[in-house]
Amino acid sequence: MQTPARLQTTSGTTPGSVPSQGPMKPSTSNEQAVTERNQRGLNFRFARRHAEAIATFRQAIELYPGEPTLYNNLAVTLEESGDGAGALAAYRKAVEIDPSLWPALFGAATQLVRAGGFEEAEQLFKRTLQLAPDHVPSHLAIYELAQIRKDRSTALIHQAVALTYQQLFTEASPRPARAVLAVMAPGDWQVNVPVDLLFDRKSTTWHKLYLLGDRQLENPLPPYDIIFNAIAESDEAALPLDLCERLIAKENKPVINTPQAVRNTKRSILPNLLKETGCNVPDTKRLTRKQLELGDTGFDVPFLIRPVGSHAGLDLEKIEKTDDLGDYLAHVADREFYLTKFVDYSDDDGYYRKYRVIVVDGVPFPFHLAIAKRWMLHFYNSDMMESGNDWMRAEEERWMADFDRIFTLAQQRSLRGVAKALQLDYFGIDCAIDRDGRVLIFEADPGVIVHIGDSPELFAYKHKYVPRIFRAVERMIDSRVAGSR
Repeated sequence: MQTPARLQTTSGTTPGSVPSQGPMKPSTSNEQAVTERNQRGLNFRFARRHAEAIATFRQAIELYPGEPTLYNNLAVTLEESGDGAGALAAYRKAVEIDPSLWPALFGAATQLVRAGGFEEAEQLFKRTLQLAPDHVPSHLAIYELAQIRKDRSTALIHQAVALTYQQLFTEASPRPARAVLAVMAPGDWQVNVPVDLLFDRKSTTWHKLYLLGDRQLENPLPPYDIIFNAIAESDEAALPLDLCERLIAKENKPVINTPQAVRNTKRSILPNLLKETGCNVPDTKRLTRKQLELGDTGFDVPFLIRPVGSHAGLDLEKIEKTDDLGDYLAHVADREFYLTKFVDYSDDDGYYRKYRVIVVDGVPFPFHLAIAKRWMLHFYNSDMMESGNDWMRAEEERWMADFDRIFTLAQQRSLRGVAKALQLDYFGIDCAIDRDGRVLIFEADPGVIVHIGDSPELFAYKHKYVPRIFRAVERMIDSRVAGSR
């Protein structure tokens, strides 16, 4: 969630942000004294002398306790110094004095998000928008929070509003080793590679460009080294992928993940495309509701069914007998579906194991292993976080630490064969090992989430091994940029 500066001058502007809706004069009669003390605190803060800035704002507040600007600027400085609780308290005090001070409302909301107070945060973002309807960061914040509570329609409404004001977003590194233009499509979290989690803010400047229409292709772009096509395959991505192709042709820069390679990750294409890799890729068909209502499935039971565009197991079900299909269609309203042959991938101990492998420049890296006694398995609905399942975490750690030994040479050749067949530079594979020892492919998609956000107490080993993926991405980018010069 991007958080612009929210420092308030007494003239009513917020440096680096949207101007407030009117002049903000100090509420005391000592206007000049307040202005001078506020500016002194700002000067310390801009010089990164946070302790002195905090002391200056606190002294000013003792003298002028009714001035909300001082509380707001104290909060921003406390936030930057790492005192989130103190920042939240100061933001709340600023809002208590002046409920119309929307930068403080926004600041309080961002602190609540970091503390997990999502419901109150969303309400404060909405109040911010009542005062500053064109405040893009608040729209984008609600876009994220609404998806957390699975309200996709609200999320997309706020994203659409934000994108009417701004389509290019920059995250500048203080010491950039590289600059990346990440090309994005509008949509929910599943539509793009989550580059915010992939790139190190300390060493990489990235620009996120959302492609909406032809006219954008004529707009000037900031300096950058490489195009990272972050758009994943979906029906909604057809136009943005076309626009991305045209942008690539116009810019003449090195590219990560060409649009055509992304299109080839469509579920119905993968089985044929990967047939020479040695993997087990179950047949998949795309069918309409009418075809299904007529009983035209092309599969014997059991088979899997999911709506086209569905991810993370949403409305994914196993059809065990013919009558189950009618029940499924009665409660899922979508018009088109993917049907996939079901393969029982349980091991001899009765557990299912689902692996996520990230492929960077043709090289597979382990990301996570999910273990449970149910076939519909994702890491966060698995049993990996249960306190009594230390053996599961130990197994995941062994896999991540010794991937080259635990996955056989044949299985590793299969994974590298997938990378060669797809011609993608960066993507994820969700897979298992079937009972014949072959890699069973569930999905191959550039849009998978890669992060380092799991509990360091339960998953300390991930904080050791996952960063290898980030470093591999950096090496790939640096190599492509160097090769283009």
